[in-house]
Amino acid sequence: MLDDTSRSSANPGATLRCSVIVPVYNGAAVIGRCLDALAGQTLAADQFEIVVIDDGSTDDSAGAVERWAALHDGFQVRVASQAHTGPAAARNHGAAIARAPLLFFTDADCQPAPAWAEALLAGFAGPESPAGLMGAYRSRQRSLAARFAQLEFEDRYRRMRHQPELDVVATYSAAFRRDVFIQAGGFDPSFPEANNEDVEFSYRLSQAGHRMHFAPEAQVYHHHAASWLGYVRTKLGRGYWRTVVYRRYPSKALKDSYTPQVLKLQILLAPLVLLGLLGALGRRRAEPLVLMAPFLLTTLPFVRFALWRDPAAAAVSPWGLWLRSLAFAAGVLRGLLARPRRT
Repeated sequence: MLDDTSRSSANPGATLRCSVIVPVYNGAAVIGRCLDALAGQTLAADQFEIVVIDDGSTDDSAGAVERWAALHDGFQVRVASQAHTGPAAARNHGAAIARAPLLFFTDADCQPAPAWAEALLAGFAGPESPAGLMGAYRSRQRSLAARFAQLEFEDRYRRMRHQPELDVVATYSAAFRRDVFIQAGGFDPSFPEANNEDVEFSYRLSQAGHRMHFAPEAQVYHHHAASWLGYVRTKLGRGYWRTVVYRRYPSKALKDSYTPQVLKLQILLAPLVLLGLLGALGRRRAEPLVLMAPFLLTTLPFVRFALWRDPAAAAVSPWGLWLRSLAFAAGVLRGLLARPRRT
């Protein structure tokens, strides 16, 4: 740790219930909105601390946090800096210096809803407290690509609501008991970017027998990729890093609580759509388009789900699901061809 700056005028005698850990890398333009959202929590300010870990930023992210803290004396804000080693290492750094028994995680470009912290705290209430909790994304974006991406998450959340336990907790809205987190070794810092390091950690906890639950009311606002090109790039990365994780936990490739099973079928069927389109164009006949039918049939449940929530996004969802399948398949192939990563 290169520095650890603390600012607080909250009640020093109050007991901290949770530490909110936010890694930031060149996020000076967005971190203020995240901190404003944390300042708007319904949880009393003296019951939580904000721990920001600057991951070697070059844009004065740490300075932006310190200036924000100077203007918000009622909140316990701590800023620590490290060399640029990635968000997994930054979150571990935050957990190491956190003072509360519960660790809450969100990202610098997320804005937690007012009841976010209280919803996570409620999830730990009761005699059998889980090891971890996962919240949900929300979005205010209007581009079709972003609205489709949000529907993807909501489709996952629909299934997760009916599962008694999870084996994936994503760090955009996550919470862990600090004792469990430290004992498990935290996130694997060999993951250099914010991509599936949380999945690997969740699988590790699940394999060790720890219980994790879904907390749908713990919501954060987030910006998805606003263009289809950006969406494809995101899915390429997801496919690659998920394959890296699957190589460590092969049984999870068959089924986990987060990945839609239909995605695996769509990855196999997506090339038929391309063959059908090329055949129809090459022969100038419609018959080859029948090759598209198996894939399109797999999209009907999602289209039906999306239709009641966002008709315009539902109309383009077969296209989005096809792009998802191709991009994810390319990422998986790259992951299979890559050399195994050292932990």
